Amino acid sequence: MNQELITMTEKWKSLERKTVKQREKAENFYETKLMKLIEEEFITNNTGKVYEKVEYLIMSVGTSYEPLVLDIQLLQPRRILFLYTERTECILEKIVKYCQLDAMRYAKREVNETDPLDIYREIKAAYLKWSRPDKMYIDFTGGTKSMSVAAAMAGAVINVQLIYIGTTHYLTDFRKPEPGSETLYYISNPVEIFGDLEIEKAFALFDKFNYVGARKKLEELKESVPTPDIRQQLSFVYDLALAYEHWDALEFPAAYETMRSLTKELERDSRLNRNFLMMDFLPTLKKQEMILKQLDELSGILKEKRNMNILKEKDYIVPLMFTMYINAEIRRKQEKYDMATLLLYRLLEMIEQRRLAIYNLYVSQMNYTDISYNTERQPQLKGMTRDEMFHLLKDTVIAIRKELFPGRRVSTYLSEQISLLDGFVLLLALNDEISEVKAGCPVDKLKRIRSMVFLRNNSIFAHGLGPVSENDFMKFRGFVIDIFQEFCEIEDIDFERYSADIEWLNPIHSQNYVRMEASESWQ
Repeated sequence: MNQELITMTEKWKSLERKTVKQREKAENFYETKLMKLIEEEFITNNTGKVYEKVEYLIMSVGTSYEPLVLDIQLLQPRRILFLYTERTECILEKIVKYCQLDAMRYAKREVNETDPLDIYREIKAAYLKWSRPDKMYIDFTGGTKSMSVAAAMAGAVINVQLIYIGTTHYLTDFRKPEPGSETLYYISNPVEIFGDLEIEKAFALFDKFNYVGARKKLEELKESVPTPDIRQQLSFVYDLALAYEHWDALEFPAAYETMRSLTKELERDSRLNRNFLMMDFLPTLKKQEMILKQLDELSGILKEKRNMNILKEKDYIVPLMFTMYINAEIRRKQEKYDMATLLLYRLLEMIEQRRLAIYNLYVSQMNYTDISYNTERQPQLKGMTRDEMFHLLKDTVIAIRKELFPGRRVSTYLSEQISLLDGFVLLLALNDEISEVKAGCPVDKLKRIRSMVFLRNNSIFAHGLGPVSENDFMKFRGFVIDIFQEFCEIEDIDFERYSADIEWLNPIHSQNYVRMEASESWQ
């Protein structure tokens, strides 16, 4: 850096600024003693960045003249359009005077700083008047943020080069950049400066459980946002969206690998960056990783055709059940009631299948001769032969069917493959805990299940032709959740805790979430 610039900068910084007169003296010193030196340093440092002759330049005028002066003196455009407001017209006059601009070299348009369309119209008009030039630049350094955003977005729409004058060291106390630190920046994509807007859009997709959309948007953002720390945090959010995308699609191995990678990265960075986005999520994400690990193991069991092992092992079936539950809740929030109904119906089936598996019974291949009876709950079975036990079970099932369907002819045959309702009938006959009711007759519970099956069958996704109404769905949901909670109590599962652990997270809810602002510009 020029030694004279360093010396004059120190003198300027040392000036008193307690009174209005002192502040005016300091400002005058800056303009008369420093500005020319700053200009020379800026041109020296940034000439190498200018790769072509700039024909046309559009500039938004703010309350500081310096950055616009530097840009004009460096680029030497043939024609300039100033977009100014009533409040900044005096700044425009100072720019014209400093740069000694001929009246034929520039035009000016007063704009409404709060109306982006007004700014866009002026930029578009100039673009057309200048016959859609290739070498047209827009400098959005000055003006209010709304003016800067409007100018930048207009430039993006008509695909012209965007630039701004920034600084590597802003002096907050003096409200100016460190003299000599001023730098020309080229913006190839508005995301580089206004990426916060796109980031918020990506995060908003989490609210809609649109993990595919969030992942696609974040895939670009995590590479294009210039700030390394923000890129790293966006990479975390990208991995989360990808993990949930796989989980939502029941692609458990891919979901597990992605979640495992994410928790490793968070643990690694937590030592240095405790305030990074989603660091507070780590304990919950570790729990979700363990859930996904259990779900990942299912693929190996299924390949080995040991399906029954899944139903017998709580470590396998419970994560699968809660996955159905959380998926159904998401579809509910998306108002996709038919799909949510199917998922809850599948959960109901899993509850039935799990309870039957305890008795060594499997709905697709019923073997009534190998039933593991619970003689503690059915003491009358003690001392009976297996043949006597079977006939008692059969008689009990027939009796329940007759009570369930009064006045109708019921089957006296025990099928090798059974339906959801038949499964719950059999569980009642076995006196399983899931059949118990706090009040009334256990068969009444079966009647409710029968009515719920009817609702599901009427869905267009099952055997019906019409959609499930919100009202019908909420009745069905309430019934299934009640049974699921009963099941969890029987199986010694903390329903509330597990529901909290598996609930899919939104980065916006991180205690470290702050709106990612655009880089500070010179106003």
